[in-house]
Amino acid sequence: LELPNSRDKSVGVNSAALPTSCSSQPYCRFPVKMSVVGFDVGFQSCYVAVARAGGIETVANEYSDRCTPSFVSFGPRNRSIGAAAKSQVVTNCQNTVQGFKRFHGRAFSDPYVQAAKSSLVFDLAQMPTGTTGIKVMYMEEEKVFSIEQVTAMLLSKLKETAEAALKKPVADCVISVPSFFTDAERRSVMDAAQIAGLNCLRLMNDTTAVALAYGIYKQDLPAPEEKPRTVVFVDVGHAAYQVSVCAFNKGKLKVLGSAFDHELGGKDFDEVLVKHFCEEFAQKYKLDVRSKPRALVRLYQECEKLKKLMSANSSDLPLNIECFMNDIDVSGKLNRGKFEELCADLLDKVEAPLRSIMEQTRLKKEDIYAVEIIGGASRIPAIKERISKYFGKELSTTLNADEAVARGCALQCAILSPAFKVREFSITEVVPYPISLKWTSAADEGISDCEVFPKNHAAPFSKVLTFYRREPFSLEAYYNNMKELPYPDPTIGQFTIQKVVPQPSGESSKVKVKVRVNVHGVFSVSSASLVEVVKSAEGEEPMEMDNPAKEDENKMQVDQEVQKAQGDDQKEHADKKSDTEEMEVCEYTCTPTPDIQHFNEYRACISNYSLPVVHVKTAMVHFH
Repeated sequence: LELPNSRDKSVGVNSAALPTSCSSQPYCRFPVKMSVVGFDVGFQSCYVAVARAGGIETVANEYSDRCTPSFVSFGPRNRSIGAAAKSQVVTNCQNTVQGFKRFHGRAFSDPYVQAAKSSLVFDLAQMPTGTTGIKVMYMEEEKVFSIEQVTAMLLSKLKETAEAALKKPVADCVISVPSFFTDAERRSVMDAAQIAGLNCLRLMNDTTAVALAYGIYKQDLPAPEEKPRTVVFVDVGHAAYQVSVCAFNKGKLKVLGSAFDHELGGKDFDEVLVKHFCEEFAQKYKLDVRSKPRALVRLYQECEKLKKLMSANSSDLPLNIECFMNDIDVSGKLNRGKFEELCADLLDKVEAPLRSIMEQTRLKKEDIYAVEIIGGASRIPAIKERISKYFGKELSTTLNADEAVARGCALQCAILSPAFKVREFSITEVVPYPISLKWTSAADEGISDCEVFPKNHAAPFSKVLTFYRREPFSLEAYYNNMKELPYPDPTIGQFTIQKVVPQPSGESSKVKVKVRVNVHGVFSVSSASLVEVVKSAEGEEPMEMDNPAKEDENKMQVDQEVQKAQGDDQKEHADKKSDTEEMEVCEYTCTPTPDIQHFNEYRACISNYSLPVVHVKTAMVHFH
């Protein structure tokens, strides 16, 4: 039996116990008890995929449904999650939360949050840290939960679904996030995973997970030395529209670029229908639908059903709701043609990310091998027509539109886990926004800055910057292109390098600072090292040695009340394989190097200690 390459050669596999189809699968089961799970946590729904000896499987919940709604409902006696919570969205609308994914990492004062409040049937509140919380009545008391806590509740439910399918505890996992999530949002999702008792091995971009699910099974990919196969992946989800271009070679996936529109998704088409029928019912029945939250929720549900029906039928379709408001039955009708007229402004936005991605990658349409489309809203015919027309080719639908992201996450988890033998398949991500550092110059020259990671830079990646300082100093990381950033505050965080002292001669000390974007897409100043100079024997040349510190992992502690008992010994998060996955280390000198003759009298050597790096403003407190 031919097996793919193993990460652990010391562990044997009993080939007789493996399925006969194993040689065609990208991995095989090891005789160890470890979970391999991928979570696709969407705006409206979630999917859980697990790795088994026979392949990747999307597992069903207790309702025998592979789709778990992203709903959490709070009642006077208990808490409901998933399908049970969605069933209460009408009867307990003010205490049933949905769509909370968009508030990760955002301050309550963020204009986006304030604008969204008017369209929500539940209440938002400001947390003590300034971030956004959700106010509900739970156990007959008014409670305010952070977004991380609510997401952790949902993740705990998905964890139970995976454990029921695997018949063993689940800890290691890979979780999907939109490709446009910023540093603050990614940290927020990781905090939620930690609260839920999950060890997130990687936060994986939605489109990258899809690309992995697409490419790892392909046996006809070009050889590493040949021209790569270029594929466009389009994800039209319920809340956002994402596009990425990936280059495939045998055993290799490289993301070339990504584009998005976070204000174009299935919910925006639902909103158009709701607005249309609100106006129609106001004229026809003299009803103010938006004044009654329950009626509005029911209308949203019916409009979503109507939208799905119109995707498969072009004739007039009815919309009927009994006892809608004031014991009045309402009815209406709509067809696909009229629907597309109402959504003309939204449909005009489809091409912009496609043009952007082609400009970023400098590819021609003839260079595109295929256009793979996924996502629930990708079933809208008008969207498919515009994408197909832009590229001048038929769209490919070889992947499951709903489950592809979860399957890709499970594959990535299998790659990272020693529990499976996995065919070698490397993944190179990109940085979605350009990242810069700024600092106060040592020579009283004001503020200096440097772009350390340009847009679409490979990730994970580390760089080393050299500073000359006599005293502790601070670095501020920020996104430098406000036009691309869909948030008002570009700041990533501020990092202080402590215990910097001058050389015995009074000259500035040489400080090496390592910055990195890790596998999660999170930026950090991971270490700082001080170079000391000491007297050398006459004629000896200067010599340097480096001993960088371990990455500082200052995680925000989030209140864990009302969470399921998880114990006090949760594992501290660590980036698995982060060091081995970094592409290379580049060195930049951020201030002029002193005259080399000054060092001819000295020998430079690293001190026995590394400089402490303090993240003085955590992402969750400082951002948005």
